[in-house]
Amino acid sequence: MCMAHRLCSTCPDYGIGDSDHSWKTSPYDSPRRVHRLRFITPNTQGTGRKCMKCSKQQLFPSIDEGEKPVECLGLTFPNEKVRREFFLDKLRQKLQDPKFRQFPGFPDASDEDILALSDPPYYTACPNPFIEDFIRHYGKPYEPGSSYSKEPLAVDVTEGKNDPLYRLPAYHTKVPPKAIQHYLLHYTEPGDIVLDAFCGTGMTGVACLLLEHPDHELAATMDTDSKWGKRHAILIDLSPAATFIASVMNAPLPPKLAEGPDGDLGQIIQRDIIPLYLTDWDGKEVSFNYAVWSDWGECPECGHIFRLYDIVIDYKHHRMLPEYNCPNCGFTIRSDRQKKAFTTEFDPWLNRPTKIAKTTMVLVSMKIGNRTIRREATHADTQLAASVGENHVLITPTELPYSHMTHERNNLPEYWGITHIHHFYTRRNYLALARVATIGNQDLKRAALFAVLTILENNATRRNRFYVDARRPQGSPVGPLSNTLYVPTLQVETNIGIKLLSMLKQIAKLRNKWVIGRSFVSTQSATQLFQIPDNSVDFIFTDPPFGGNINYSEQNYLAEWWLRVFTNKINEAITNPAQKKGLFEYQQIMTRCFCEYYRVLKPGRWMVMVFHNSSNAIWAAIQQALEAAGFVVATVAVLDKVHSTLHQDHKAAAVDKDLAITVYKPNGGLEERFKLIAGTKEGVWYFIRMHLKQLPVFVSKDGKAEVIAERQNYLLFDRMVAFHVQRGVTVPLSVAEFYAGLAKCFPERDGMYFLPEQAAEYDKKRMKVKEVLHLQLFVTDEASAIQWLKQQLTRKPQTFQELHPQFLKEIGGWQKHEKPLELSELLEQNFLRYDGKGEVPSQIHSYLSSNFKELRNLPKDHERLRAKAKDRWYIPDPNKAVDLEKLRERALLHEFEEYRQSKQKCLKVFRLEAVRAGFKKAWQEHDYATIIAVARKIPDNVLQEDTKLLMWYDQAVTRMGGEV
Repeated sequence: MCMAHRLCSTCPDYGIGDSDHSWKTSPYDSPRRVHRLRFITPNTQGTGRKCMKCSKQQLFPSIDEGEKPVECLGLTFPNEKVRREFFLDKLRQKLQDPKFRQFPGFPDASDEDILALSDPPYYTACPNPFIEDFIRHYGKPYEPGSSYSKEPLAVDVTEGKNDPLYRLPAYHTKVPPKAIQHYLLHYTEPGDIVLDAFCGTGMTGVACLLLEHPDHELAATMDTDSKWGKRHAILIDLSPAATFIASVMNAPLPPKLAEGPDGDLGQIIQRDIIPLYLTDWDGKEVSFNYAVWSDWGECPECGHIFRLYDIVIDYKHHRMLPEYNCPNCGFTIRSDRQKKAFTTEFDPWLNRPTKIAKTTMVLVSMKIGNRTIRREATHADTQLAASVGENHVLITPTELPYSHMTHERNNLPEYWGITHIHHFYTRRNYLALARVATIGNQDLKRAALFAVLTILENNATRRNRFYVDARRPQGSPVGPLSNTLYVPTLQVETNIGIKLLSMLKQIAKLRNKWVIGRSFVSTQSATQLFQIPDNSVDFIFTDPPFGGNINYSEQNYLAEWWLRVFTNKINEAITNPAQKKGLFEYQQIMTRCFCEYYRVLKPGRWMVMVFHNSSNAIWAAIQQALEAAGFVVATVAVLDKVHSTLHQDHKAAAVDKDLAITVYKPNGGLEERFKLIAGTKEGVWYFIRMHLKQLPVFVSKDGKAEVIAERQNYLLFDRMVAFHVQRGVTVPLSVAEFYAGLAKCFPERDGMYFLPEQAAEYDKKRMKVKEVLHLQLFVTDEASAIQWLKQQLTRKPQTFQELHPQFLKEIGGWQKHEKPLELSELLEQNFLRYDGKGEVPSQIHSYLSSNFKELRNLPKDHERLRAKAKDRWYIPDPNKAVDLEKLRERALLHEFEEYRQSKQKCLKVFRLEAVRAGFKKAWQEHDYATIIAVARKIPDNVLQEDTKLLMWYDQAVTRMGGEV
């Protein structure tokens, strides 16, 4: 609906018009009223607009006649440029408010740089103040009586990395959009609000927008009731580099990128960048693809200096040598301990002499026709590279800020001479990037910066490795060592111009695959989502940082340098010694983030979190943070991205599969009802009934049913205890009483517990599979040993002599701090032995009559049956287990008392189950000091890696006012 005129936003009469379009009120508009807009008419010169009332000249350029009006948040604008200028003015006003700059995660940048990078209201390079309007415009209010009900998606999701949109932006971690779409189709409806506050390059938003058009291959794998249609995404990240990439990926393809290598940007690259990489071939000037530079080494024995390229490669056996001999004295040198040779040279950009690691160009690779030619670097090649430093750069290099990866892990200033930002680049590549990043035209500059960021991580820096192995017998570039700032011995200088033109060509080919709609993107911390109201988000998919796995802010510094907007590290969720953040600080920040997630998510709705880390301590911290926020875990499944990286192929500690942890926010009915019956047995069983409703009923794979871990009695007990403790409520049942009540109140199938209607559904589906795959258990401590014994005795009641050799095989991984326990002690405290007197227990009788023909149809007290059953251990029925558990708990508490009274400052070996039992009893009695005192005696790594101990300890610290 096109209007003829529009009033100036600064005119006193602004807001009065005859348009039918209304913009809903916003917290940052003053006065608060509904704005009605009219288009501005062009002036005769065509260089601006004049307001019809005040005749004030407007800043935005003339409108092309072919451009169509655009609608944004209920406003209609003549074109996108007018829209952007209007909201830039709003953002400019907001930036004048000192309080606005105090929000957590506000980036380190000037107003001008933030405005230059932003595309409001969709994207701001600072906290996005327009998100509240976005939710008000598109969101659906929470209705407590809504009938929303979804089982968790319990299947393992496998999607490869071949999606072209996924592969386009280079970033440290990403999840393929198709993998995310599995969850979106299952948990959400078209038009729902989806949040990802650790969005990275914005793949969650891409997944939401691509749902506009059904993917028939994906649809075939989903439930029939899955509904296709666009979802509305809110994407947030602390990193300006991440959000900038996300803003482009989550908007229609910018025209300057759609033009490809033949467009305006391509012409600038051809004119200003390609000539920097010329070399001579057969008397003609050609542009090379890449050059290889080599460090020089110094022998620690004789001091001889030599070029490492000549020494470290074994072309005959296709490998990089782990050690080699000094070419002068023959001394054996390990490659990872090679001392670098240094040289002093004048740096024209710093205007002073600098001491740096000596490097020289050794190879040049170029493409001539269809042939790839590689030759040794010539004197002319070296001279051209050296002459680049005579050029002036508009972005003057500055000293690197102190960080863990640059100054602590590798100490780059001392061992590499890397002290300033440009030392991560060859001078030629720095100059090329600086020219592209300072293009004057705003649309061209944004397009250029996006292209730069897509190639920067893998191609633009000296971190790019030249590598020789069986797959690359003659050697080739393989990119940097992921998640490091390591500068290799053999460095690849990529032709930035060719890479950018290739990227523009690749982007242009994606015109028809690019998203059509837009997501809203914000640069801020997830610890305070101030723009998002309570209970307003329908679903959360998130992939947060995990400890010190990846130092995002430090690695992103290389990209953010060109954007001129930098990460605010104060609320970065990380373990990083340079930031003085350990596991405790990491967990605190993640808890605040999850509390915000909990606040904004609608009750009864779901969050799926991707976990990628091999550390038990980080896993425990994440689980504790989730529970502290109020979430309840429903499932843990595999999210397999299929392809592994070179790093994962060669590093033993690297993890090749992600876990998808699905949690839910209890609905308002559960919370309200629980308050009335908290601390009672009724409250326990009410929670369990509500929790069982949220768990998957049946999971199968390859024609076999899988045990759903969350439906097993010990995990149900853990969830119940956590739910009570996090709400400050006394747990009214012991573990044995809980197990007995569970067996009495809920049907049991294959070691899992169900609601009656769920059990009927399970039985129907169970009949269609051959068997149930039991969970694989690894015995590392007392708790896992008990679970392993339960698994063995469920299958077959056995004698001590039968169990003992199996048990000895399983305990090879017993943890060093865990007190060793004899099999006899574990059996006596947790199970029952048939002594051959009286009737044979049903648990043993059913096994014997099923597996021995001669024992079938015999009375339970028959002599032959009793003889066969004698001395077999079996799982007691729930009522007898209560008495057994009381005896065991008494023994555990006695042992805990010994730890409490012990004069030892540090307990090196102890019984973890005893500490857990003692912590639980102390918490019930509000004896928080005892929990903290004993926790001080336990090694930090044990405390941090055990989710149960961590829960009691954190609660005790909280109750004591945070004083440890």
